[in-house]
Amino acid sequence: MSFCTDIKNELCRPEPDGARRLYVAKGAAFAINGGVFKSENKKTADYLYGTLTACGCDCEQSCAELSGKRKQYIVELNFKEFAEILPDCSGDAAFGAFLRGVFLVCGFASDPEKEYQLEFFLRDKEKTSLLSDMIKEHGMSARCSSRRGGSFIYIKDSDGIADMLAFMGAMVQSMNVINVKIYKELRNKINRSVNFEAANLDKTVAAAQKQVEDIRYIIDKKGVDFLPEELRGTAELRLQSIELSLTDIGKRLDPPISRSGVFRRLKKLSEIAEDLRGKENK
Repeated sequence: MSFCTDIKNELCRPEPDGARRLYVAKGAAFAINGGVFKSENKKTADYLYGTLTACGCDCEQSCAELSGKRKQYIVELNFKEFAEILPDCSGDAAFGAFLRGVFLVCGFASDPEKEYQLEFFLRDKEKTSLLSDMIKEHGMSARCSSRRGGSFIYIKDSDGIADMLAFMGAMVQSMNVINVKIYKELRNKINRSVNFEAANLDKTVAAAQKQVEDIRYIIDKKGVDFLPEELRGTAELRLQSIELSLTDIGKRLDPPISRSGVFRRLKKLSEIAEDLRGKENK
């Protein structure tokens, strides 16, 4: 099943509170375009039909055969006036139930593993504007846009989607969004750390190769005895093991020296090599 289907299945739970059930029914009727709801999700269609009829809305339910053994479930409102009078949705619980009905009819949510997107595709511009204002009045952020000749409300940030799902009562799927966000952030942090370490390793290897080239150049031109004793030991260790870190080189010297001490000696070797190259090119 898709993430959106999981949300709607979670929202299709029995509502023992008659007042809240009415808000769900009113939200559904508000969102049903032209008085006819169609879906391949039988659970959603059955839930909406049961909720609407329980709240006194005269409607009919039917099923149509589609290609590939698929079926489309239809709920048609005979009492379209049911949707015209909106209830008082000033309370969060009431508006959460109202939004649940709206989402079951025209809601969509992308798989958070791929992208963050939740929307209410209402088609009617006036209804879209009205619902958007109601959402903002309850402290949530959403934007309006249009496509395919219709208007819709959308949310594209993970926190906003998680909050909206929790507000409608889809707590399990809200937590799934939060968990996906945490996983993505952790994965990105690990990737950045790995990339940083890889970049540092590349720089370290390149620096070591340059040090080896400088030392070999000095020995080729002047011989190893040309170097002072303290530089000679450092140079020999670098030539023997290019993979050694500056700290490891310092530990193997007699007497041992610090990493910064090794760095200064290798820098001095580089300066000697550059000086010899300069004299050779004159």
